[in-house]
Amino acid sequence: MARRLGIGVLGLFLALGAINVFGVRSDRVSASGGGYELTVTYAAMSRPGLATPWNVVVRRRGGFDGPITIATTLDYLNMFDENGLDPDPSSSTATDELVIWEFEPPDGDTLGISFDARLEPAVQSGRSGETSVLVDGEAVVRVGYTT
Repeated sequence: MARRLGIGVLGLFLALGAINVFGVRSDRVSASGGGYELTVTYAAMSRPGLATPWNVVVRRRGGFDGPITIATTLDYLNMFDENGLDPDPSSSTATDELVIWEFEPPDGDTLGISFDARLEPAVQSGRSGETSVLVDGEAVVRVGYTT
């Protein structure tokens, strides 16, 4: 009886894995302010070693007047083994708490940023992050999220 129960539990575990119950689950958060709309797609749940989404979309009706500055919580980004950021920022800096990227304005009214990364193998618990659009060093729109 115990053997059948054990095989049944193992079979259930494998079936749940096959339908990706234990995989990456993404979510999206949006806000608007200062003439900008900010959307971040992030992993609400992930596992170490898995490719984990984190994408930012910034919209501004009528296009952008100049460079776009994005700030993100450094502690959140430290969970990842980064493979690349697309497009490349024209400049990048960091403080004790933030990574700040400046991007050249795209044609049109939408800037999409894609972060190609995997969750670090040693990360066993989630973290909260915050991303904002900065104008003259001040956040005009901000979103928060937790992986």
